[in-house]
Amino acid sequence: MNYYKTLLLVFLLVVQVAPAQTEEDRREAEIINIERDIVAKLTGHEPIKGKKKLSSRSSNSERKAAADFLFNSLKETGLKPEKHTYNVKDKKGNQYAGNNVFAEIPATNGNDEWVIICAHYDTVENSPGAVHNATGVAIAYYVAKKIAELPTRNKNFMVVFFDHWKSNMIGTRLFTKKLQTDGYNVHSMHRADYMGWDNDEDRAIELLASNISLESLYRIESPVPVYKRTVATPESRFFSNFGYETVTLTAELKNADNSPFVRQSEDKYTTVNFKYLASTTEITYKVMRALATQ
Repeated sequence: MNYYKTLLLVFLLVVQVAPAQTEEDRREAEIINIERDIVAKLTGHEPIKGKKKLSSRSSNSERKAAADFLFNSLKETGLKPEKHTYNVKDKKGNQYAGNNVFAEIPATNGNDEWVIICAHYDTVENSPGAVHNATGVAIAYYVAKKIAELPTRNKNFMVVFFDHWKSNMIGTRLFTKKLQTDGYNVHSMHRADYMGWDNDEDRAIELLASNISLESLYRIESPVPVYKRTVATPESRFFSNFGYETVTLTAELKNADNSPFVRQSEDKYTTVNFKYLASTTEITYKVMRALATQ
C-alpha cells in the first residue's frame, strides 16, 4: 500500500511542477502537425497516396498527383475546391497542360473584396521542393483552413495553388487573367516562397509589399524581425501589372539566411525548420484574420 501511495505522491508532484502548456505552445504544435503532413507528402518523404511517393513535382504525372492531393486536402477541411484546368501553347509552340487548384471562402457580410492566399506547388526536375515551395503551400493551406473556421469574415478569401511556376509562371499567369476576366474585386494577393530555413534561429522574415498599409499590417502582427525586400519578384511584378496589391514573404534572402539547397536534389523535408515555418504561418494567419475584421 505504501508503494502505491508513494507513486501517487510522485505523480501529483510531477503534475504540480510541470509547466502548463501555453496557448502559444498549443498553436505551434497544431501548425507543425498539419504542415509536417503537407510537406512530407509533397516532397516524397511520405507516400502521397497508397504507396506512391513523389520524387519531384515536375513531370505531368507527379504534378497531377500533387494537384489531386491538394484538392482532396482542401475538401477534407470542408471547403469546396475546384481545378482551373488549362492546355495552352506558348509562342515557341511548346504545349503546357496543368491544373491550378483553388477554393473560395466567402465573406459572411456580402462584401465583394477578395484576399488571395497563394503559392506555387510544382518544382524543377529532380528536386523534392521542400523550401521551394512545399512550405509556401503548407502556409497557404493552414491559413485558409483557419480563416474558413472564423464565424465572421468581412472579406472574401481564396486559396490558390499554382501549377507550372517553372515554365514562365504559366499557371500563375492564366489564373490571374481568370480573376480579371471573371470580375473578381481583388483586395490583395499574398504569397510565400523560400520559407523554412532559419540558420541563425531568429525566425526573421523578409517582406515585399506593394503598399505601406499592407507592410505595416505584417509588421504589427510580427513578433520577429521583418526585413524589407527591395527587389521585386516576377510574381509581384505580374500581379502589379493587373493593378493588384501584393505581398511576398520569404526567408532572409538579403541576409543569406536561406536554404542552400533550393532547386536541388537536397531540398528535402529533413532540411525544413518547422518551428520557423509555424512562426511565419502564425504571422500570416494573424494578418488574414485582421483583414477579415476590417
